[in-house]
Amino acid sequence: MTPAATGPVPRRSSQAVRGELFGVARELFAERGYHAVTTKELCQRAGVAETTLFRHFGSKAELFEAAIAEPFIEFIDGWVDSWARFPPDAPVEELAEQLVTGLYDLVSRNRELIQQLLVARFQKDTSFDPLIKEITSRIATGLRSVQDVGTTIAGVRGIKGLDPPATMRAIAAMIFGSVLLDDWIAPAGTRKPGRDRLVRELTALTTHGFGHRADL
Repeated sequence: MTPAATGPVPRRSSQAVRGELFGVARELFAERGYHAVTTKELCQRAGVAETTLFRHFGSKAELFEAAIAEPFIEFIDGWVDSWARFPPDAPVEELAEQLVTGLYDLVSRNRELIQQLLVARFQKDTSFDPLIKEITSRIATGLRSVQDVGTTIAGVRGIKGLDPPATMRAIAAMIFGSVLLDDWIAPAGTRKPGRDRLVRELTALTTHGFGHRADL
């Protein structure tokens, strides 16, 4: 029997190496958090030398930002852009549904990242300060876009008695809390509601809280 031919392992392209590091980073950072993962472990899992990681990204923090944070920021930007096209004469229910669905999915899909950034903030870890400020600014811009649309719709429909900044803050807190604190806020003896059920209820609360106001 002729032995199988052997030869050098084909060298991976820079794009393939970056893709492998992205995949490993997303997996490990989501499993254990940023600080518990070392560059050595990342490189061993990806099958590259540590010098390769530093050549492509400069540091673990830059890899974290590129692999985890940048897709989150792109999602935020798409969500913000969607409000520029929202019709001012749309029903309140449509506004509420788009707000709740978009923000719920934004937080849900990036729950681990948001939790890790919250930990860094409360631990006063300054290495993430620029990233936290950028993400906070992008989310704030999105919420302001929603607030402006909601104020316009309220004016078109003659809805009075609104406090737009407080209303927007309360709705956003309700949605963020529903995702980030889901293990804490379930009533005893009840089954945790799924995404569709929660979105439906949050949309109803937002619609009725926004649309049914007395003239104060």
